[in-house]
Amino acid sequence: MPKVKKLAVLAFLLAFLLPVSFALAKSGKVTASSLNIRQKASSESDVIGHLREGDTVTIKDSSGSWYKVSAGGTTGYVAKKYISVGSSSGSSSKSSKSSSSSSSSSSGGTCAPGDKGSAVKSVQKRLKSLGYYTGSVDGDYGNGTKTAVKDFQRKNGLDVTGRVNSATLKKLNSSGAKKSGSSGSSSSSSSGSGGTERLNWFNGGSNIIPKGATFKVKDIKTGKIFTCKRWSGYNHLDAEPLTSSDTKKMLSIYGHWSWKRRAILVKYNGHVYAASMNGMPHGTSTIGNNNFDGHFCIHFYKSKTHGSGKVDSAHQNCVATAMNYSW
Repeated sequence: MPKVKKLAVLAFLLAFLLPVSFALAKSGKVTASSLNIRQKASSESDVIGHLREGDTVTIKDSSGSWYKVSAGGTTGYVAKKYISVGSSSGSSSKSSKSSSSSSSSSSGGTCAPGDKGSAVKSVQKRLKSLGYYTGSVDGDYGNGTKTAVKDFQRKNGLDVTGRVNSATLKKLNSSGAKKSGSSGSSSSSSSGSGGTERLNWFNGGSNIIPKGATFKVKDIKTGKIFTCKRWSGYNHLDAEPLTSSDTKKMLSIYGHWSWKRRAILVKYNGHVYAASMNGMPHGTSTIGNNNFDGHFCIHFYKSKTHGSGKVDSAHQNCVATAMNYSW
Protein backbone atom coordinates (compact mmCIF):
# COMPACT_ATOMS: atom_id res chain seq x y z
CA MET A 1 0.00 0.00 0.00
CA PRO A 2 1.44 3.42 -0.92
CA LYS A 3 2.70 5.53 1.95
CA VAL A 4 0.07 8.23 1.31
CA LYS A 5 -2.77 5.70 1.58
CA LYS A 6 -1.32 4.24 4.79
CA LEU A 7 -1.22 7.67 6.36
CA ALA A 8 -4.79 8.32 5.27
CA VAL A 9 -6.00 5.07 6.85
CA LEU A 10 -4.10 5.82 10.07
CA ALA A 11 -5.58 9.30 10.23
CA PHE A 12 -9.07 7.88 9.76
CA LEU A 13 -8.61 5.32 12.55
CA LEU A 14 -7.26 7.95 14.93
CA ALA A 15 -10.11 10.30 14.12
CA PHE A 16 -12.61 7.52 14.90
CA LEU A 17 -11.03 5.84 17.92
CA LEU A 18 -9.77 8.82 19.89
CA PRO A 19 -13.23 10.41 20.42
CA VAL A 20 -14.56 7.02 21.58
CA SER A 21 -11.85 6.44 24.17
CA PHE A 22 -12.10 10.08 25.16
CA ALA A 23 -15.85 9.82 25.73
CA LEU A 24 -15.57 6.64 27.77
CA ALA A 25 -13.04 8.25 30.11
CA LYS A 26 -15.57 10.77 31.43
CA SER A 27 -16.45 11.02 35.07
CA GLY A 28 -19.70 12.28 36.50
CA LYS A 29 -21.38 13.26 39.73
CA VAL A 30 -24.73 12.13 41.09
CA THR A 31 -27.29 14.94 41.29
CA ALA A 32 -30.15 12.96 42.88
CA SER A 33 -30.40 12.46 46.64
CA SER A 34 -30.48 8.70 46.05
CA LEU A 35 -29.76 6.79 42.83
CA ASN A 36 -30.01 3.07 42.09
CA ILE A 37 -27.34 1.19 40.13
CA ARG A 38 -29.11 -1.43 38.03
CA GLN A 39 -27.77 -4.62 36.48
CA LYS A 40 -29.12 -3.70 33.04
CA ALA A 41 -30.16 -0.50 31.27
CA SER A 42 -33.78 -0.76 32.37
CA SER A 43 -35.87 0.55 35.26
CA GLU A 44 -37.18 -3.01 35.67
CA SER A 45 -33.70 -4.49 36.10
CA ASP A 46 -32.38 -5.64 39.49
CA VAL A 47 -30.83 -3.01 41.77
CA ILE A 48 -27.20 -3.96 42.51
CA GLY A 49 -26.02 -0.83 44.29
CA HIS A 50 -26.88 2.65 45.49
CA LEU A 51 -25.36 6.10 45.10
CA ARG A 52 -25.86 9.35 46.97
CA GLU A 53 -25.83 12.97 45.85
CA GLY A 54 -22.29 14.10 45.15
CA ASP A 55 -20.87 10.59 44.60
CA THR A 56 -18.43 10.36 41.69
CA VAL A 57 -18.78 7.69 38.99
CA THR A 58 -16.66 6.66 36.03
CA ILE A 59 -18.74 6.53 32.84
CA LYS A 60 -17.78 3.46 30.84
CA ASP A 61 -20.48 3.41 28.15
CA SER A 62 -23.77 4.91 27.03
CA SER A 63 -27.02 3.16 26.11
CA GLY A 64 -30.02 5.31 25.24
CA SER A 65 -31.04 7.18 28.40
CA TRP A 66 -28.61 5.16 30.56
CA TYR A 67 -24.93 5.35 31.43
CA LYS A 68 -22.89 2.28 32.24
CA VAL A 69 -20.84 3.40 35.24
CA SER A 70 -18.36 2.10 37.76
CA ALA A 71 -18.36 3.26 41.38
CA GLY A 72 -17.01 1.73 44.57
CA GLY A 73 -16.28 -1.62 42.93
CA THR A 74 -19.77 -1.92 41.41
CA THR A 75 -20.41 -1.66 37.68
CA GLY A 76 -23.94 -1.20 36.35
CA TYR A 77 -26.39 1.24 34.79
CA VAL A 78 -27.82 4.54 36.02
CA ALA A 79 -30.24 7.02 34.46
CA LYS A 80 -28.38 9.75 32.55
CA LYS A 81 -30.63 12.53 33.83
CA TYR A 82 -29.24 12.09 37.35
CA ILE A 83 -25.58 12.34 36.33
CA SER A 84 -23.71 15.60 35.79
CA VAL A 85 -20.89 14.82 33.38
CA GLY A 86 -17.51 16.36 34.13
CA SER A 87 -14.54 16.95 31.87
CA SER A 88 -12.88 13.88 30.41
CA SER A 89 -9.27 12.95 30.58
CA GLY A 90 -7.48 9.98 29.13
CA SER A 91 -5.32 9.69 32.23
CA SER A 92 -7.85 10.58 34.92
CA SER A 93 -9.16 7.05 35.40
CA LYS A 94 -5.64 5.64 35.63
CA SER A 95 -4.49 8.17 38.19
CA SER A 96 -7.67 8.35 40.28
CA LYS A 97 -6.60 5.76 42.84
CA SER A 98 -3.13 7.12 43.35
CA SER A 99 -4.41 10.68 43.67
CA SER A 100 -7.38 9.91 45.91
CA SER A 101 -5.21 9.67 48.98
CA SER A 102 -3.94 13.22 48.53
CA SER A 103 -7.17 14.81 47.34
CA SER A 104 -9.40 14.46 50.37
CA SER A 105 -10.35 18.12 50.04
CA SER A 106 -11.88 17.55 46.59
CA SER A 107 -13.60 14.31 47.59
CA GLY A 108 -14.83 15.71 50.89
CA GLY A 109 -13.16 12.87 52.80
CA THR A 110 -15.07 10.08 51.03
CA CYS A 111 -13.05 6.98 50.18
CA ALA A 112 -13.37 3.38 49.01
CA PRO A 113 -11.49 0.04 49.07
CA GLY A 114 -8.07 0.40 47.48
CA ASP A 115 -7.65 4.05 48.47
CA LYS A 116 -4.76 5.25 50.62
CA GLY A 117 -3.98 8.44 52.47
CA SER A 118 -5.17 10.92 55.07
CA ALA A 119 -8.89 10.54 54.30
CA VAL A 120 -8.66 6.80 54.98
CA LYS A 121 -6.69 7.42 58.17
CA SER A 122 -9.39 9.76 59.41
CA VAL A 123 -12.08 7.16 58.76
CA GLN A 124 -10.06 4.40 60.43
CA LYS A 125 -9.46 6.54 63.50
CA ARG A 126 -13.15 7.35 63.86
CA LEU A 127 -14.19 3.72 63.32
CA LYS A 128 -11.66 2.66 65.93
CA SER A 129 -13.05 5.13 68.48
CA LEU A 130 -16.53 3.70 67.90
CA GLY A 131 -15.32 0.12 68.32
CA TYR A 132 -15.74 -1.10 64.73
CA TYR A 133 -12.11 -1.16 63.60
CA THR A 134 -9.31 -3.04 65.37
CA GLY A 135 -6.51 -2.77 62.82
CA SER A 136 -3.72 -0.26 62.39
CA VAL A 137 -4.52 3.33 61.48
CA ASP A 138 -2.27 3.16 58.42
CA GLY A 139 -4.34 4.95 55.77
CA ASP A 140 -4.68 1.78 53.69
CA TYR A 141 -8.32 0.93 52.79
CA GLY A 142 -8.03 -2.86 52.93
CA ASN A 143 -10.45 -5.65 53.84
CA GLY A 144 -10.32 -4.84 57.55
CA THR A 145 -11.43 -1.28 56.93
CA LYS A 146 -14.08 -2.39 54.45
CA THR A 147 -15.54 -4.85 56.98
CA ALA A 148 -15.57 -2.17 59.69
CA VAL A 149 -17.34 0.28 57.36
CA LYS A 150 -19.97 -2.35 56.52
CA ASP A 151 -20.56 -3.05 60.20
CA PHE A 152 -20.94 0.65 60.87
CA GLN A 153 -23.34 1.11 57.98
CA ARG A 154 -25.45 -1.85 59.07
CA LYS A 155 -25.57 -0.64 62.67
CA ASN A 156 -26.55 2.89 61.65
CA GLY A 157 -29.23 2.04 59.07
CA LEU A 158 -27.20 2.99 55.99
CA ASP A 159 -26.76 1.22 52.66
CA VAL A 160 -24.23 -1.55 53.31
CA THR A 161 -21.66 -0.94 50.55
CA GLY A 162 -18.30 -1.06 52.32
CA ARG A 163 -17.31 2.32 50.90
CA VAL A 164 -17.48 5.70 52.60
CA ASN A 165 -19.81 7.91 50.56
CA SER A 166 -21.11 11.29 51.67
CA ALA A 167 -24.00 9.83 53.69
CA THR A 168 -21.73 7.40 55.57
CA LEU A 169 -19.14 10.11 56.23
CA LYS A 170 -21.80 12.47 57.57
CA LYS A 171 -23.15 9.82 59.94
CA LEU A 172 -19.68 8.67 60.94
CA ASN A 173 -18.67 12.16 62.06
CA SER A 174 -21.96 12.96 63.76
CA SER A 175 -22.66 12.88 67.47
CA GLY A 176 -25.46 10.40 66.77
CA ALA A 177 -23.18 7.70 65.32
CA LYS A 178 -23.90 4.41 67.09
CA LYS A 179 -21.05 2.51 68.66
CA SER A 180 -20.37 -1.14 67.95
CA GLY A 181 -22.16 -3.38 70.43
CA SER A 182 -24.67 -0.74 71.51
CA SER A 183 -28.22 -2.02 71.37
CA GLY A 184 -30.16 1.11 72.29
CA SER A 185 -33.17 1.24 74.58
CA SER A 186 -35.85 0.13 72.14
CA SER A 187 -36.50 -2.46 69.49
CA SER A 188 -36.57 0.02 66.62
CA SER A 189 -35.32 3.43 65.57
CA SER A 190 -37.18 5.82 63.27
CA SER A 191 -34.16 6.90 61.27
CA GLY A 192 -35.35 5.94 57.80
CA SER A 193 -37.26 7.79 55.10
CA GLY A 194 -40.77 8.93 56.01
CA GLY A 195 -40.64 7.38 59.49
CA THR A 196 -39.68 3.88 58.33
CA GLU A 197 -38.38 2.03 61.38
CA ARG A 198 -35.51 -0.37 61.80
CA LEU A 199 -36.73 -3.33 63.84
CA ASN A 200 -33.95 -4.92 65.92
CA TRP A 201 -35.07 -8.56 65.82
CA PHE A 202 -33.20 -9.85 68.87
CA ASN A 203 -33.75 -6.73 70.94
CA GLY A 204 -37.49 -7.08 71.38
CA GLY A 205 -38.27 -6.91 67.68
CA SER A 206 -39.48 -10.51 67.41
CA ASN A 207 -42.40 -9.63 69.71
CA ILE A 208 -43.57 -6.57 67.78
CA ILE A 209 -45.53 -8.63 65.23
CA PRO A 210 -46.95 -11.55 67.25
CA LYS A 211 -47.58 -15.04 65.92
CA GLY A 212 -50.95 -15.20 64.17
CA ALA A 213 -50.94 -11.48 63.32
CA THR A 214 -51.80 -10.27 59.82
CA PHE A 215 -49.82 -7.46 58.20
CA LYS A 216 -49.09 -5.80 54.86
CA VAL A 217 -45.96 -6.24 52.75
CA LYS A 218 -44.90 -3.71 50.10
CA ASP A 219 -42.25 -4.68 47.56
CA ILE A 220 -39.82 -1.76 47.13
CA LYS A 221 -39.02 -2.33 43.47
CA THR A 222 -42.54 -2.87 42.10
CA GLY A 223 -44.65 -1.07 44.72
CA LYS A 224 -46.99 -4.08 44.88
CA ILE A 225 -48.70 -4.81 48.20
CA PHE A 226 -50.08 -8.05 49.60
CA THR A 227 -51.32 -9.30 52.98
CA CYS A 228 -49.54 -11.93 55.08
CA LYS A 229 -50.00 -13.82 58.30
CA ARG A 230 -47.20 -14.65 60.71
CA TRP A 231 -47.02 -18.37 61.29
CA SER A 232 -43.96 -18.68 63.54
CA GLY A 233 -40.23 -18.07 63.43
CA TYR A 234 -37.48 -17.62 66.01
CA ASN A 235 -34.40 -16.43 64.09
CA HIS A 236 -36.64 -14.48 61.72
CA LEU A 237 -40.32 -14.16 60.87
CA ASP A 238 -42.03 -17.05 59.03
CA ALA A 239 -45.03 -15.83 57.04
CA GLU A 240 -47.69 -17.02 54.60
CA PRO A 241 -49.75 -15.07 52.05
CA LEU A 242 -53.18 -14.73 53.65
CA THR A 243 -55.31 -15.64 50.62
CA SER A 244 -54.89 -17.09 47.12
CA SER A 245 -55.15 -13.52 45.79
CA ASP A 246 -52.22 -12.50 47.98
CA THR A 247 -50.24 -15.50 46.71
CA LYS A 248 -50.97 -14.43 43.14
CA LYS A 249 -49.77 -10.90 43.89
CA MET A 250 -46.59 -12.19 45.52
CA LEU A 251 -45.89 -14.48 42.56
CA SER A 252 -46.34 -11.55 40.17
CA ILE A 253 -43.52 -9.77 42.02
CA TYR A 254 -41.07 -12.62 41.50
CA GLY A 255 -42.33 -14.09 38.23
CA HIS A 256 -41.44 -17.52 39.62
CA TRP A 257 -40.77 -18.74 43.15
CA SER A 258 -37.22 -17.91 44.17
CA TRP A 259 -34.87 -17.69 47.15
CA LYS A 260 -33.79 -14.27 45.89
CA ARG A 261 -33.83 -11.54 48.56
CA ARG A 262 -35.96 -8.45 47.95
CA ALA A 263 -36.17 -5.19 49.92
CA ILE A 264 -39.65 -4.71 51.39
CA LEU A 265 -41.62 -2.63 53.88
CA VAL A 266 -43.78 -4.32 56.49
CA LYS A 267 -46.78 -2.38 57.82
CA TYR A 268 -48.36 -3.46 61.09
CA ASN A 269 -50.32 -1.64 63.79
CA GLY A 270 -49.62 1.80 62.29
CA HIS A 271 -45.86 1.26 62.00
CA VAL A 272 -43.71 0.66 58.91
CA TYR A 273 -40.59 -1.48 59.25
CA ALA A 274 -37.65 -2.04 56.88
CA ALA A 275 -37.32 -5.70 55.96
CA SER A 276 -36.25 -8.30 53.38
CA MET A 277 -38.02 -11.38 52.03
CA ASN A 278 -37.33 -14.38 49.88
CA GLY A 279 -39.97 -15.87 47.60
CA MET A 280 -39.71 -19.63 48.00
CA PRO A 281 -42.54 -21.72 49.53
CA HIS A 282 -40.98 -24.22 51.95
CA GLY A 283 -41.63 -26.07 55.18
CA THR A 284 -44.83 -25.91 57.18
CA SER A 285 -48.10 -24.51 55.82
CA THR A 286 -51.00 -23.55 58.11
CA ILE A 287 -53.38 -21.92 55.62
CA GLY A 288 -55.00 -24.55 53.42
CA ASN A 289 -56.65 -22.46 50.71
CA ASN A 290 -54.07 -19.83 49.77
CA ASN A 291 -52.35 -21.85 47.00
CA PHE A 292 -49.00 -21.45 48.75
CA ASP A 293 -47.35 -24.74 49.66
CA GLY A 294 -45.43 -23.77 52.80
CA HIS A 295 -44.25 -20.45 54.22
CA PHE A 296 -41.59 -17.87 53.30
CA CYS A 297 -39.04 -15.90 55.31
CA ILE A 298 -39.01 -12.23 56.29
CA HIS A 299 -35.84 -10.81 57.83
CA PHE A 300 -35.40 -7.65 59.88
CA TYR A 301 -32.32 -5.93 61.28
CA LYS A 302 -29.90 -8.51 62.75
CA SER A 303 -32.23 -11.49 62.26
CA LYS A 304 -30.61 -14.79 61.26
CA THR A 305 -31.27 -17.74 58.99
CA HIS A 306 -32.67 -20.92 60.53
CA GLY A 307 -30.19 -23.20 58.79
CA SER A 308 -26.91 -21.45 59.59
CA GLY A 309 -27.95 -19.47 62.65
CA LYS A 310 -26.03 -16.53 61.17
CA VAL A 311 -26.93 -13.04 59.99
CA ASP A 312 -27.43 -13.13 56.21
CA SER A 313 -25.62 -10.22 54.53
CA ALA A 314 -27.88 -10.25 51.45
CA HIS A 315 -30.98 -9.89 53.63
CA GLN A 316 -29.31 -7.16 55.70
CA ASN A 317 -28.38 -5.22 52.57
CA CYS A 318 -32.05 -5.29 51.56
CA VAL A 319 -33.09 -4.11 55.03
CA ALA A 320 -30.65 -1.19 54.71
CA THR A 321 -32.08 -0.38 51.28
CA ALA A 322 -35.64 -0.43 52.63
CA MET A 323 -34.68 2.15 55.27
CA ASN A 324 -34.47 4.71 52.45
CA TYR A 325 -38.11 4.23 51.44
CA SER A 326 -41.48 5.09 52.94
CA TRP A 327 -44.87 3.47 52.60
